[in-house]
Amino acid sequence: MGSIKAVAVLETFLPADALSVEGKAHVACRYCGSVGTRGTNYSRHPRMEEQLIDTVLTLPPAELEEGGAPMLVAVEATRLLREVRGIGRYVRALLPRLVALRPGLRLTLFVKTQRDVEAVAPVFAAMPALRDHLEIRPVREMVRSGADVFWYPWNTASPTPARGAVVATMHDIVPIAHPDPRLRGWQKNLRWRRRYGATARRATLIIADSQFTADEIHRMLGVPRERMRVALLAADDFAVPPAEGDVEVLERLGVRKPFVLSVGAADRRKNLALLERAMPRVVAAHPGTTLVLAGPRRDAQPLLGDAAWRQTLGFVSDDELAALYRAAGVLVMPSTYEGFGLPVLEAMRLGTPVICARGSSLPEVAGDAAMWVDGEDDADLAAKVGRVLSDEHVSAAMRAASLDQASRFSWDETARLTIAAFEEALEMAGTPKRR
Repeated sequence: MGSIKAVAVLETFLPADALSVEGKAHVACRYCGSVGTRGTNYSRHPRMEEQLIDTVLTLPPAELEEGGAPMLVAVEATRLLREVRGIGRYVRALLPRLVALRPGLRLTLFVKTQRDVEAVAPVFAAMPALRDHLEIRPVREMVRSGADVFWYPWNTASPTPARGAVVATMHDIVPIAHPDPRLRGWQKNLRWRRRYGATARRATLIIADSQFTADEIHRMLGVPRERMRVALLAADDFAVPPAEGDVEVLERLGVRKPFVLSVGAADRRKNLALLERAMPRVVAAHPGTTLVLAGPRRDAQPLLGDAAWRQTLGFVSDDELAALYRAAGVLVMPSTYEGFGLPVLEAMRLGTPVICARGSSLPEVAGDAAMWVDGEDDADLAAKVGRVLSDEHVSAAMRAASLDQASRFSWDETARLTIAAFEEALEMAGTPKRR
């Protein structure tokens, strides 16, 4: 294989199966910037329980050594410090890959305040793959930065320059397709519609997480298909801690096998009501089975009473999430509207059987590896959950299929497609290339 460059954006130590570089797995703390090796004790950091990201790049030597035309990319990153998961994870996965895959590319991150500049700077200073290719400045300077490409990875583009190549990544258009139905939500709905509309008009190119999302952008915002590109996401940055710790994690969470797992927020489009209706049948056929809900509960839809088979965990750390994925009998993703569906890919990376409601972007993510149900058929869902829980051959086949499906997605490929969009946007905008 080609030469290997590893970058760790971690608060704690790398998992046992992490890539070794010259015999050691190197780690940089995201909060203080200190560097150590696997096994270093970072317990002094108050936020070490948060996200683990292991970013590993495997590239042919020529791609790392050849020169390239200079390109300066301005990145709107005002939420980078505050988002551990979601789009924050997407941005942190791509940043080191962009500079490794595109010789001559430099990044300027524009964060919210000067205080954020001071907080972010030590993190990247401890990352050799990025520190020589990156500058951090307050967002008020963004439109005057003279960048070749202005990249907005958080759905909407603001502030934007009067001229130049603007690339926006739209992960979904949930605020437009599923506006807040509450009476008091009209102002928020209007605000989101204006933001998305302005982005659709100003962006030179829009990157979508899935073909479904691109179709929705075209349908709801009228963006021509020739101004959109699809770059699927990945989960190969999801850290896999040693399985030996799973028992302790499950005991701490109070979770017992067998259980059905659901990961994600609890808003209406997640369709948790389907699971709620299916679970009594599952429990009747498989006594002792529980439904474990992991994810933020803000704006959660009302659940069906105080069921003994339901356990709500709320937000969990990545170590805890990995243990839940590995121990779950099945992950159920009943959502009727997703821009991508990253929990499906995370679960498959750990070999978890997956059942999905057929629709939106989920077929692009899960492919033939998942079992599929209608988003309104709770009887079918209960039957299929029961089949996975009771038939070891079905479960084993699905676990193998999950691992194979997850291996088809990589952040390297996402980064390559993103770089291609930058290059194309430069041409479309008529921006002269730097020399």
